[in-house]
Amino acid sequence: MELVIGGSFQGKLAYAQRKLKQRNIIVTEAEILDGGEIGAPEPARRTETPKILNRLHELVRRQIWTGTPQTVTQILDELLRENPEIVIVCDEVGYGVVPVDEREERYREEVGRTLCYLAERAERMERVVGGIAMRIR
Repeated sequence: MELVIGGSFQGKLAYAQRKLKQRNIIVTEAEILDGGEIGAPEPARRTETPKILNRLHELVRRQIWTGTPQTVTQILDELLRENPEIVIVCDEVGYGVVPVDEREERYREEVGRTLCYLAERAERMERVVGGIAMRIR
């Protein structure tokens, strides 16, 4: 598993797709799983094994705001079992103003904890800024 992090709108998904293409792995739309769709009332039906999990931070937000019994780490463990080579893309959150809303503060903390959980397991971790990656691990 590889982890790609960075600020919003910094080209993380495009970078992940280019990176896989360099390995002769072409990623179709059906192979990109959107974190905001996981656990949605009408989830998109996927027929392909996901090669990229995009917007992990939105999966964390959905789990916190809906109070779903399955934890984010349980969902991630299932995805990693299904495809241990998956590339996970996540916005970095928590920089800047401390939120007043308790759920928003919990969301930021949980995204951070989730990234720590994944960083321990990742073969490679990169931060993307302006479409340019910097290797962290």
